[in-house]
Amino acid sequence: MSTPLRSLFSELPQTLIHKTDLMFRGVRYSESLGLATRAGASPGFWPYRKLLSNGQTETVTIPYMFRLADGGVARVRVDDASPLEVGGTPEEGYRLIENGATVASIGFVGRHAWQSRRTEDGIAPFAAGVSQLGDMIVVNAAPGCEYFRLDNGEGQSSRCCYCGYGRFDKRSEMLGQVPGEPALGADVYRRLGEVMKAVADSPEVRHVYLTGGSMTSPDAEAKRYLPIVETVRRAVGTRLRVTVGSGAVSGADSQRYRDAGADSCCYNLEVWDPEKFQRCCPGKSATVGRERWIEWLYAAVDVFGSRNVGSAFVAGLELRPPGRVMSDPEMLASILEGACTLMDHGVVPLYSPLWPVEHTVYKPEDGLNAALFLQLQVALYREREKRHAPVPGWIICPDCSYMLLEVDFDRALGLAPRIG
Repeated sequence: MSTPLRSLFSELPQTLIHKTDLMFRGVRYSESLGLATRAGASPGFWPYRKLLSNGQTETVTIPYMFRLADGGVARVRVDDASPLEVGGTPEEGYRLIENGATVASIGFVGRHAWQSRRTEDGIAPFAAGVSQLGDMIVVNAAPGCEYFRLDNGEGQSSRCCYCGYGRFDKRSEMLGQVPGEPALGADVYRRLGEVMKAVADSPEVRHVYLTGGSMTSPDAEAKRYLPIVETVRRAVGTRLRVTVGSGAVSGADSQRYRDAGADSCCYNLEVWDPEKFQRCCPGKSATVGRERWIEWLYAAVDVFGSRNVGSAFVAGLELRPPGRVMSDPEMLASILEGACTLMDHGVVPLYSPLWPVEHTVYKPEDGLNAALFLQLQVALYREREKRHAPVPGWIICPDCSYMLLEVDFDRALGLAPRIG
């Protein structure tokens, strides 16, 4: 594949360059994408709007994730300015094409059979708060985020500056989520239990991640998640790993999560630098605070054990307002400081690139560029290698790591995950 990344990172295996290209450059729309979804590829959440000759648009469902030749996965991002496109059919197979030439064979992650099931009252799994992300099942029974409603004292929302997905909308209404109320309706838990029982019977599923919009207090956050943990654990039995992806909660509430059936947790700090955290995550800063967030990550390690606690970050927030704008070297230094500190305390950090989305403070050109993201990933890998600390499969694995590169680096460069 012709890309400047190949010359900049000649020491890296082609598989890593290949996935990075798909992540950052995307593919042009082609009819093969629609064919793949109709043939059984797991569908994406955002359809492609195809412009017709009469000036109208047609909505086309496209796949959610590519399956790469080495078994890894990547998000299907459609960008009609990309030099890449997908050709082929379900019968002949699919190929990745650049400037008319085939550069690689490619496939798509299949749709699990449980997605066709309905609850007793006819509700689809997505409407019950359950979706498929590769071999990981994501439970989001309360998507509305209270930070969107919390005033920051200046007449503005306290939501995280990069996030455009947590508004209370038709989906949160459909799920029966009431603003300000931690508890969900009895029907929500019943439907969730029904869907997750079907999920547990699916051999393709290996782990479950619980997420949702944030409450405006850590106590309310724990009250929101505890019955969800209990419902999911009761439904899936002991076969599947269950991770709580709530906001940070106290050590005592982490223990309650574990007692309710959680195996691990992931409390996402988002950005390491103190001033950037305050400016980019005003809701988290106001309701928990950076120092307490870190303290509670360490407390969770005491509960779940070393490397059974994670924290996700958005790489690239450091390079743009709000807050102080860092240079590239300053950003790398700040991120590595945070990563090393957390790893040395038993916390697993993960880094996705800043992807500007609509209705946030960022423009499309504000996103982190591919070369800098790869530079960061090389440096992070070296730190994991020094510590013999590959990213554990409970938090992200080759079958669900669709917008991250850590697992792909570990696998391609020989840092084998620990067993157990």
